[in-house]
Amino acid sequence: MTVVDEVKSRLDIVEIISSYVTLDRSGQRYKAPCPFHQEKTPSFMVYPDRQSWHCYGACASGGDVFSFVMRAENLDFAETLRRLSQQAGVALPTSQRHTREQVAYQINEAAKSYYQGILASDQGLSARTYLEKRGLTDDSIVRFELGLSPQDGESLRNHLAGKGFSLEQLTEAGVVRVNDRGQSRDLFRGRLIIPIRNSHGELGGFGSRALDDSGPKYLNSARTPVFDKGRILYGLYLAQEAARQQGLVVVEGYMDAIMAHQNGFTNVVASMGTALTRDQVAEIRRLTGKVVMALDPDAAGQQATLRSLATSWEVFQKLVTERDRRQRSGETIMFQRQEDLELKVMSLPDNLDPDELIRRSPQEWAELVEGAVPLFEYLLPAVSRQLDISTPRGKAQVVEMLFPFIAAVPEPIQQDLYFQQLAAYIGVDEGTLKASTGRFATGRTSNQAGGSGSAGTGRRPKPAGREVE
Repeated sequence: MTVVDEVKSRLDIVEIISSYVTLDRSGQRYKAPCPFHQEKTPSFMVYPDRQSWHCYGACASGGDVFSFVMRAENLDFAETLRRLSQQAGVALPTSQRHTREQVAYQINEAAKSYYQGILASDQGLSARTYLEKRGLTDDSIVRFELGLSPQDGESLRNHLAGKGFSLEQLTEAGVVRVNDRGQSRDLFRGRLIIPIRNSHGELGGFGSRALDDSGPKYLNSARTPVFDKGRILYGLYLAQEAARQQGLVVVEGYMDAIMAHQNGFTNVVASMGTALTRDQVAEIRRLTGKVVMALDPDAAGQQATLRSLATSWEVFQKLVTERDRRQRSGETIMFQRQEDLELKVMSLPDNLDPDELIRRSPQEWAELVEGAVPLFEYLLPAVSRQLDISTPRGKAQVVEMLFPFIAAVPEPIQQDLYFQQLAAYIGVDEGTLKASTGRFATGRTSNQAGGSGSAGTGRRPKPAGREVE
């Protein structure tokens, strides 16, 4: 029996598919509207005796549990095998690379348990007091697996060495660092430890926070074979179920996400202070097309934040372009996720971070999330507040700052709408505005090719003092 056969033998296709779509029993089979195309009469059938599925409608396709998950989640076979083998409890043969990754995960799990023990001990009293002042409950501390690293810089190394891990393995996993003099020291010393799991629940690395005035305030694991901050959204492994129903809310900090979950807002994740990357958006798109980014009230005046928003927006729009291209070729790319990508922004009042606002008023947080506005609508006043739009120069600067956002949008109708909004907001004629940026609506070659510039001019203007990545 091959490993694929063993995985299939341990899984029930009805159970797997019913986690994606509601199945109704019909004799010896189950039926539902096909999840891969729009229809009113159910043509999608699941046959438990054969452990197979088939669509008798427009798809005219079928297969086993592997083919369903691959199509539903837009995964390749290797990733599908990895996911389903974990679910079935089947160990996969590992290459040397995978063995190294497995060791790194084992080291991280052992380190996490050690950190948790330190936090629960007498050494952790001041850290526990800090968490109590921050409003975290014991349940949240356990759920998010918080810990404390010893101050001495060698206790974790010695503990893990006693479990049989070599210095080379500890260094590669990122929990120990070797300095220029060849001395090995624990990476985290005297810090609150925040384990970071990927969307599959695997412990890839750690975040940490200083508990005194020493710097840096926050320190994360470096990139390792199993950890890359740009590929992970903190808390996503706990937020997936809620995200499918409610969309995702993205905050910046670990504590923001933890406090949100503690108060029942389980669709909140943290970007760990970075703009959304392509990998993070791809993770999001497997769950939902709706994202709300929570910004503090001063963010609109910070060039770095606008730059972060620009990057996130451009990543979203590039995925829209790819989706459209693949749909035109007849390829189904996402299970029941044909809705548009929707990126919104909410601003927080009174100079409060998300965790402070949620502690003050969970109801106010919920209302602000509900009232989040589309990114472009948010940017119009945010950018204009920084400039004098009563002057020609101020108007031109606003156009320069916002044109890249419009240029990244693949749909010409949506582009025209943004042009109309921008023209009305700064009080200029729409035709004059388009002429100043190139005949954007009639020249979209660059966007259609997957680029983000304006084909009308062959270039796009760069905002003064900033660069859109």
